[in-house]
Amino acid sequence: MTTISLAERRLLLFSILTLALSLSAGNAAAKVSGVCGNCHTMHNSQDGAPALHSGVGAGWADDGTFNAGEASTTPAGYLLISDCVGCHSSTSADKTIIQLGDNRIPIVFNTGQYPSKALAGGNFYNVSRGPDFDGYGHNVYGISEHDSKLTTAPGNDRCGTANSCHNTLAVAPSSQNYDRGGCQGCHYNVYHHQDSNVYRFLNSHEEKFGAYVEGVEHASWEYPDDTTSTEHNFYKGVDRNDTGQGGTLELKQTHSISSYCAGCHNTFHSINGIGMDTWLRHPTDIVLPETGEYAQYNPVSNYEVQSPVAWIDPASPQRDEAIVMCLSCHRVHGSEYPDILRWDYSKMIANEAGDEEGNGCFVCHATKD
Repeated sequence: MTTISLAERRLLLFSILTLALSLSAGNAAAKVSGVCGNCHTMHNSQDGAPALHSGVGAGWADDGTFNAGEASTTPAGYLLISDCVGCHSSTSADKTIIQLGDNRIPIVFNTGQYPSKALAGGNFYNVSRGPDFDGYGHNVYGISEHDSKLTTAPGNDRCGTANSCHNTLAVAPSSQNYDRGGCQGCHYNVYHHQDSNVYRFLNSHEEKFGAYVEGVEHASWEYPDDTTSTEHNFYKGVDRNDTGQGGTLELKQTHSISSYCAGCHNTFHSINGIGMDTWLRHPTDIVLPETGEYAQYNPVSNYEVQSPVAWIDPASPQRDEAIVMCLSCHRVHGSEYPDILRWDYSKMIANEAGDEEGNGCFVCHATKD
């Protein structure tokens, strides 16, 4: 009978977990296979020591070994021997994909610095640094504390208690957030044991009614960021003007990435205040115009990863179906800049763009630099 050491079990655990995350350029996740003990511990005990390791210090090192972090005597949900944050963290300064044989782990939290080539969703490093950096990322349990200035998600007026996932992701799982705190506030059902058509596990407690995100995922999560017209994520969008519905469009209707963001930031998605006379907020889920200042940006042939768009049909992008979305301006996890923006907003100076000519806001607003 073959004996597997604790170190080997840990390595195998994270190799197998990544089978669900090492996707081809499609939106279906491969289900995990292998020995159950590689991912689960029946009693949180191995060789007289706790088998669960997460918390401060957990993450992948430069050489591909896993730094165990703090051992815990409290068993984890689903009998796992680590957590989402531990698996997708790196103690390396710059590694954002951990290669284990043919399997790869996307890193969303580098504990030492913001990486030079963050993956598509950005990186949680800055928001982990404390209250002065709250605006640089989503505050997520296991990475950062509550936002020091905001008591609820900006733009949120939905129902929910103070610890609801609609208000904050910086709390532990409880009955108030469907027992899903932190990462699972967004990645609600992480289908490691089945194939799934849900883009990046982005779904909600109403998934049974069709509340999930669709999209086509880049095989390397947009690393490095020298993308071509086809080498990038393809996000699902919707033209709210075409639907004839002015208010916030429900996720189960649209499956769009912006509708998903509206689950917590819904007042930013209302059609009210969007018009030619009075603009109160930047629009989302509308077609990027093909005329005027926008004509110079054709994302079908010259896609800009710094200013991405969504598509009505991600599998068949058409210029007249390019959709402005939340992620056209923002990262998801975290950014180098305030407000989780993709660029430094303070350097966007109309008619005096200088080195920022053609960048940031000016990718779409091409005549204003």
